[in-house]
Amino acid sequence: MKALIVDDEAPVRQTIVLLLSRYFPQIEIAGEAAAVSEAVEKIDLLKPDILFLDIEIRGGTGFHILQRIQYKEFKLIFVTAFNEYALQAIKMGAADYLLKPINETEFRTSVHQIIQKVNTSSEAKVNSQFAKDIRTTGKLVLRTLTDIHIVEVKDIIHCVSDNTYTTFYFNNNEKLLVSKSLSEFEAILDKFGFVRVHQSHLVNVNCIKRIEKTEGGLVYLNDGSSVPVSSRRKPLLLELIGRL
Repeated sequence: MKALIVDDEAPVRQTIVLLLSRYFPQIEIAGEAAAVSEAVEKIDLLKPDILFLDIEIRGGTGFHILQRIQYKEFKLIFVTAFNEYALQAIKMGAADYLLKPINETEFRTSVHQIIQKVNTSSEAKVNSQFAKDIRTTGKLVLRTLTDIHIVEVKDIIHCVSDNTYTTFYFNNNEKLLVSKSLSEFEAILDKFGFVRVHQSHLVNVNCIKRIEKTEGGLVYLNDGSSVPVSSRRKPLLLELIGRL
């Protein structure tokens, strides 16, 4: 992530740089600006992810800058000595509004929240493209601790959850442990005939050999394994089996 700092007070810019380097080393300081015209030029040129913006600045205001720039795909934090602009700042889409002198705890909280939002947004975009690619190719990319595996969805027999980890079992008796939750894969594999038969188990209905009729019971799979079925989820499983 890149940050641009716009303030006509050098000590304020230095404080922001210091706090970012101390607590958020993953954020690169892309540049600084001390006047409206300079800020407009650097924002459009450097395309920051986070913009720290003063309100009363040499040559105009931070609002003038926002009106003149072309690039606007950044998270905005106002840093100002004036609290009367807070409502206008919110209307301009500001992520936060910090008063000078900068409070270190408030600064850290604000930046941390922005990083979380950016990461969540990026993950959502990746997952969306991920699902689209699977529908086209029938393949799934699984990242383990040491390798990146490209697997055929049809070769997956079932998946087992262990908190934030998921183990994939394949028809060649191999298995892979991936550091993502089962829920993330459930949404992607749903279109390929996979069903959540239990809180911890996602199975490929095409790999089911036998289902016990008793309430709950077990599902027996092609690889010789069996997984439990919750009473609540069993009707959906039987409905899907009836479509085969």
